[in-house]
Amino acid sequence: MLGPVEDDWDAAEVWLRSVARKSQSRSNATVTTYRFHLAKLRWYCENVRRITPSRWSLQDVEAFKDFLTDLPADALCARSGKRYAGPGDAGYTPFRTQPAAGSRSDIERFVHALFKAWHGSGYIRINPMALEGAGDRRSINARRAVDVNLYELVLETMEEEEFDRPAARQINLRDRFILVALRELGLRASELVGSVMGAFQQIPDTKTKRHYWVFQVSALVAKGGKQRWVPVTQTLLKVLVDYRVAFGLPPQPEFEEGTALLLSPQTRAVKIAGKAVRGAADRRFFGAWQELTTRQYLYEIVKKRLKTTADMLRTTDPVLAVRLEQASPHWFRHTFAKAALLHGQSMREVANLLGHKSMDTTMVYTNQDALDSVRAFERDNIGVAREA
Repeated sequence: MLGPVEDDWDAAEVWLRSVARKSQSRSNATVTTYRFHLAKLRWYCENVRRITPSRWSLQDVEAFKDFLTDLPADALCARSGKRYAGPGDAGYTPFRTQPAAGSRSDIERFVHALFKAWHGSGYIRINPMALEGAGDRRSINARRAVDVNLYELVLETMEEEEFDRPAARQINLRDRFILVALRELGLRASELVGSVMGAFQQIPDTKTKRHYWVFQVSALVAKGGKQRWVPVTQTLLKVLVDYRVAFGLPPQPEFEEGTALLLSPQTRAVKIAGKAVRGAADRRFFGAWQELTTRQYLYEIVKKRLKTTADMLRTTDPVLAVRLEQASPHWFRHTFAKAALLHGQSMREVANLLGHKSMDTTMVYTNQDALDSVRAFERDNIGVAREA
């Protein structure tokens, strides 16, 4: 039973708190994502359909799906330059872009889970999505990977930038670190923005008498709450050092350092001996940098860098330009997975590095299913096409 609630949105909050308590992960990523979806559902109910979810019929479900498939212009959030309207501002909506097929599927699965919980607790008598099902899970498209040559071209484009102020150089080195970290660690966006500098750690190897750098994906940020460690390459360590020095930090992370992994040249409010430090230069002296801790910030940074290089390619190679513009932070995770397998790492090793619960997920990055079929066929048949 949900207990006493004021309305549907209060009932949704009760359910979300239950989801958070039951989650195997100590990360809030799932509930945070659900809140994004809930905001979209609420905006639709209050501004388009004008029917609360508990009163929905199957026809209302179909209307919502149609709405997601083709958003009207007034459903998109207003923006001024790069800044979107925020909650309470004129023109605000939770929809910044037309949801892609995968995003629509995620929203529909959320609504299905909400109705299922409400029905199971007796809050609603009939589940209007019972006949629809939960919808298809978002599938992994292993072809969505950033070609190594394009990746290098993006970094080269960044190297050629000229800086007219220190903040521009800080942004350049931070963004370079982001791109290299995504490519070399294979992290999810939420895992990168949720981590701290102390995630970079040195561990000793008693056999080789050497110390190795690893990146700890803590249970607090890892999907499913499964902690893991990813080896750190010399390339990544170098860009990390450059990035930290540009922000006035020691070259290498300190033990259990709690500084956010992604920083902004803009400063935040800080007090010294109980007194507010007012000057921006003084706040920079004390390292009072703003922290970037949302996936949206990361997404916008990566997309901007990819678009800059795509614009350069548009006249010489428009096909590659379009390909680069389509890429997103998650494409670098696919790139990492495919590269690791091509370099001979085992399926189990790559699954552990990616934090996959099942190796079936990792199999997406290989042609193993096709190879298994060919080998089985070859045992019983002669003449399967192959190279000598």
